[in-house]
Amino acid sequence: MRCIIRGDVCTIRKEIKMQYRSEQFLSMFQGERGWDREARDYEPKDDAVHIEDTNDQWEWWYFDFTFENGYKAAATLHYHNMMMLPHVPTMQLFIYPPDGPPKVKLWAVRPGQENFAAKERCLIRMGDLIAEDTGEEYRLKMDMNDAGIDVTIKNVIRGWKPGTGVLWSDQERGKETGWIVPVPKGSVQGTLKVDGETIDVRGLAYHDHNWGNCPMEDPFWGWYWGRLFDPNYTLIYGWVVPKEKDMPVVSPFMLAKGSEIVASTDRLILTVEESKKDDQYGWDIPMRLRLQCRGQGINVDCLLNTERVVETLALPRGDGFFHYYRFLAGYQATIEVDGETEQVSGETLHEMMIME
Repeated sequence: MRCIIRGDVCTIRKEIKMQYRSEQFLSMFQGERGWDREARDYEPKDDAVHIEDTNDQWEWWYFDFTFENGYKAAATLHYHNMMMLPHVPTMQLFIYPPDGPPKVKLWAVRPGQENFAAKERCLIRMGDLIAEDTGEEYRLKMDMNDAGIDVTIKNVIRGWKPGTGVLWSDQERGKETGWIVPVPKGSVQGTLKVDGETIDVRGLAYHDHNWGNCPMEDPFWGWYWGRLFDPNYTLIYGWVVPKEKDMPVVSPFMLAKGSEIVASTDRLILTVEESKKDDQYGWDIPMRLRLQCRGQGINVDCLLNTERVVETLALPRGDGFFHYYRFLAGYQATIEVDGETEQVSGETLHEMMIME
């Protein structure tokens, strides 16, 4: 009888430990799956720096753009670059012409140059490059010799924080990773510099912000991420895959109709319906993704068909590499909001990161 009781106690302890670890991956909604029809918790301070100046911590601010002239661009300011050891400050700018190969600029803060991030709002100064929330708009200025971007961004949709904004946390050790979206969709105008030539641009913008104080590859295997700007709808999703297969997938999802957020949840289902092997690195990459989300007056079924792999990167990480892919895809979606259903289609970017 004592052995049976001891076994039962061990089983109970194991189940409690499993539940605790499972709740670490459900930190966005306080340990449970959540749903919010309004999502009004975002504050400008959420886009300020979250970390202290130690090499255990990392943080970046990401922007991407779709311009009316057919150009696309993506820019990242890594206050401490998660992909590099030590976490040195770096900047990246990718410009995608409508009819040519990408233009890529990789930059690093040199000794003696400023590397500053404010604690009250988004204000990052890295050398001569700057990103700032002025209170009325965002300003991004990155001049990188023969390439650059100098734009202002105004929110079309208010900033979004999925629940707490924390993707994973271990409160006993004080460890966490987080993600918020200060600009789910914005109007943008300014200039783009391509091969030394300055071009006037206007279009749509997106901005998010990531941080953490532990190696992200400890809890996670990798992620899928994307967003689409339809004339009537904005959709943002993440599918962050735990390293342990029995842990919950972290799945932030936002849907906006017009300028209003109508769903903020982690009740997303992502299915890779078709994949192919990348000839360069050997990973299976998604050629067709299906996104499904249903609840509280919302029903979304969205299919992403990859048209082109626009970026394939091996990012140095210690004695190995992370592998990053960016895709251009066509989308087709059926979206129902409070009984009204629409069919939408268009083109968008999405990505995949593998941290093995």
